[in-house]
Amino acid sequence: MEKQTTDSKSGTILIKQVTIADPGSDYNNRTTDIFISNGIISEIGTITQSADTIIDGKNCIATPGLFDLRSRHGEPGQEQNEDVESIINTAAIGGFTGIATLPDTHPTVQSRAQIEFLLRKAENKIVSVYPLGATTLDCGGKELSEIYDMFQGGAIGFSNGDYPYNSGALQRALLYSKNFKGLIFSHAEDKNLSNDGYVNESNNTASLGLKHFAAHAEYTAVAREIEIARYTNSRLHFSHISAVQSVDLIRKAKSEGLKISCDVSILHLILTDNALETFDANLKLMPPLRGEEDRKSLINGINDGTIDCIVSDHNPQSPEHKVVEFNYSPFGAITLQLVFSLYNQFLSNYISLDTFVKTTSQNPRTILNLPLSKIEEKTKANLSVFDTHQEWEFNSITNQSLSSNSHLMGTKLKGKCVFIINNHLSTNLKS
Repeated sequence: MEKQTTDSKSGTILIKQVTIADPGSDYNNRTTDIFISNGIISEIGTITQSADTIIDGKNCIATPGLFDLRSRHGEPGQEQNEDVESIINTAAIGGFTGIATLPDTHPTVQSRAQIEFLLRKAENKIVSVYPLGATTLDCGGKELSEIYDMFQGGAIGFSNGDYPYNSGALQRALLYSKNFKGLIFSHAEDKNLSNDGYVNESNNTASLGLKHFAAHAEYTAVAREIEIARYTNSRLHFSHISAVQSVDLIRKAKSEGLKISCDVSILHLILTDNALETFDANLKLMPPLRGEEDRKSLINGINDGTIDCIVSDHNPQSPEHKVVEFNYSPFGAITLQLVFSLYNQFLSNYISLDTFVKTTSQNPRTILNLPLSKIEEKTKANLSVFDTHQEWEFNSITNQSLSSNSHLMGTKLKGKCVFIINNHLSTNLKS
């Protein structure tokens, strides 16, 4: 693998004749020039002056820097899967200028010292990293961790990663976090119903001989946790929902004014459990891929605003653990580098570009109470440029992750990030 990102002080940058894709900007859908000086967008319009770096914007769109609400590295403890440096490289080449990282590492990120360690490692980088702290000790779902102490140390929110809460722990976490406006993330799963399964229960999977994780194990947990959020009058974010019933429940809860938000992974918008007939362990995901009705409902949920964010759900796993029989393989796939390419190639006919930008840039930052990035004059330059026509192959050379667990290895994709700028640093990938 070759490291493809080279960050440099931005200086002056001219992006020529690029189409701006920022629904929060007056320049949205306009093809124009963007001039950046010392990390600030100084002018948008027809620009004749030269610059230190000139980007040809032909066939390109400029978006506010993308933000991933759910990605995972292995630091501390499993740095061979992904470390802070490699996830920053992976995010940057995928067009992300900000990521929120999960705490269910080994050891679990559950102390102020660990949060501060991760923040120091990611300090002054082109991608801003916001670690989530573990809501409960060792992500066990029962006893609360030192939530407020981690919040003071810089934790952006609290999650159990891929592990659920018991009802009492969730209620205590929601009540406690209200005192400082903290945000609790939930992986909705009733373990008594999922029974350690790993594929959807459907006609497509009936003949595979694999243990089932039926959809009702998710949506019954969603229903229960919505009622706990109602009782506590607290904010609650559902991570990587996958079932049509979950979408319906969250839609209803939002219509009633509850402080509920949610996200969906990019792969669940594209694939169904029909893909599992190959027994490719790289498609063993948490939650499992569902049916076509679920997939369509997830897309509809994105389009009507029920689902707030599209996430990568990036989950790197080393080959010695992942390349085994499906039953024994851990959950997860690497996706952080691929989100825009997958949208551009498979979803752009179903989800508008404006909606994609809202769900991958604006909404994640709004949920985390972070400043929005906008493509407007006199604002800090935090943007990504994508060539929507460029074809490229995802392989061992172009992959930036330390892991390679993806069913898309060796696949040609269309649409690629060619430039990002954030924190006065820029990366030019335009060939």
